[in-house]
Amino acid sequence: MRRGSVQAVVKPLRARSMNYAKCICNSPYLHLPDQPIQAEPLFGLTVGKVYKVISDPIAERHGMTRIADESFGEPGSENGYLYPAGYFEPFLPTEDPSRSSLTVYLDDYTKGVLHAEAVASNKSVSALVRDWVEEQLDLFRPGKVSKN
Repeated sequence: MRRGSVQAVVKPLRARSMNYAKCICNSPYLHLPDQPIQAEPLFGLTVGKVYKVISDPIAERHGMTRIADESFGEPGSENGYLYPAGYFEPFLPTEDPSRSSLTVYLDDYTKGVLHAEAVASNKSVSALVRDWVEEQLDLFRPGKVSKN
């Protein structure tokens, strides 16, 4: 090992078995020799936020993880960006039944259709939307019976 270099032991996130990761570090990890280390956090990552992991076996072998970060959708970000695997931890469901709220703003037509569908299904609009989200994302829940 060269003098002044840092060697980290990194356990790669397994993208094939994990779809989401929670950011635990957003410090810059690259810098040019003879240049000061950037103090500002990385633009596309926020500590504590959850990001989608994009499978990339080659990156994993090199201790990196491909992430759809905050810039995803902008030109050049179609394949996500590589970050050190140690910047993330697996984001997995817990047994904790607590819930948090999410506000969604809809046009009157969509809101009316959701209400009508909820009434026809004998559910609240919230229950209807929760069911749809779980169905569309095929989220794993402890104790939930898999559809497969």
